[in-house]
Amino acid sequence: MMFASRLVARFAGVAAALVLVALPALAQNPAGTVAPAVADNIRKVLGPKINGGGKIDAIRPAPMAGLYEVQIGTDVLYVNETANFLFQGSLVDLEKGRDLTRERKEALVAEMEAKVMPALWSGESLNDAVKLVKGKGTRKVVVFEDPYCGYCKKLRQSFAEMDDITVYTFMVAQLSQDSAPKARDLWCSADRIKAYDDWMIRSKAPAAADKACADPTQRVAGLAKRLGVGPVPHVVFADGSKNVGYMPSADLGKKLGTVKATF
Repeated sequence: MMFASRLVARFAGVAAALVLVALPALAQNPAGTVAPAVADNIRKVLGPKINGGGKIDAIRPAPMAGLYEVQIGTDVLYVNETANFLFQGSLVDLEKGRDLTRERKEALVAEMEAKVMPALWSGESLNDAVKLVKGKGTRKVVVFEDPYCGYCKKLRQSFAEMDDITVYTFMVAQLSQDSAPKARDLWCSADRIKAYDDWMIRSKAPAAADKACADPTQRVAGLAKRLGVGPVPHVVFADGSKNVGYMPSADLGKKLGTVKATF
């Protein structure tokens, strides 16, 4: 998320100037606490400058003295105590060769997924997915796709070539202004899975949805955001592992053979 570019213009040049920083000493403990007055001031000054509904989730001492780490979702920014200077980029420990920002983001993503993954595989969430069952359907995957995604259409062909698989497809609407209406038409079809495969594999458009039909597009968008879904197709396996992008059926079959389902 490009938060620095969305803040006021006086912050715009700071990020580029402070991308790589040598750390002479870990003067502050990343796991430590921030004085309430400092945290309140950072929230007061920085909060209104975050566009797009961004919310400050946590403020921690950064590994470099004089800086504070600001967490917004799974993104990380750095500010000084008075929050009149900000930079967005990688804070690097040159002595140890560690990208501390990347490490923090990876930890935040893992923490977020640990909380969200059970909800993803719950019956309540899966009710918002198009369900395809091939054979016994014992091997299960979740996939996020856009109706206008070319690689998603190739992945559908991979699913079509497989047996013994259940595919739960969540339709996201992010690639085209026509994505959301198409997703609604597909969802509201009398035979949902046939309509979906007809469109994705055979380019046969579905009938227009009835105006009274309710679709889960907004709920799916929220779920995708919580999972950090970016490019599609985004495949989630039943052990929580992921693959972003197209997979030939042979590769998909090999991967499924190694999955020990936990959901």
